[in-house]
Amino acid sequence: MSAKHRHAKNKRYIKKFTSKMREISGFGGGYEQTCRDMVLAGVEWLEKNPNVDPKFKGYKNVFGLILKDNVDAKKLSKVVVGASGGDCTGAMHQAAISHILFIKKNGWKKYVKEMERKGENQ
Repeated sequence: MSAKHRHAKNKRYIKKFTSKMREISGFGGGYEQTCRDMVLAGVEWLEKNPNVDPKFKGYKNVFGLILKDNVDAKKLSKVVVGASGGDCTGAMHQAAISHILFIKKNGWKKYVKEMERKGENQ
């Protein structure tokens, strides 16, 4: 793990994941923590930049490959990838962006409620 990555892992975020929230990735450990760090960094960036409107495009039946469709998306992606120390997969990036955009649209409280909800796939 690079020094840059260790620094990203030690960042303190205002918002927190609860112990009841399910995983973003389903892989646990450091992989999951990196996904969560990426989401939290993206959410904090959006809160500091409330007028941005990041747009992404994806491909049907392809996960892990999304295109940044505007300048705001490029800036958000830079923050999100930076939270991983530059060490994330395309799947991690897309999952984090998906969660961040849900939070942007619905708010943190609804996100927590949704992530704490038990479903057939959890």
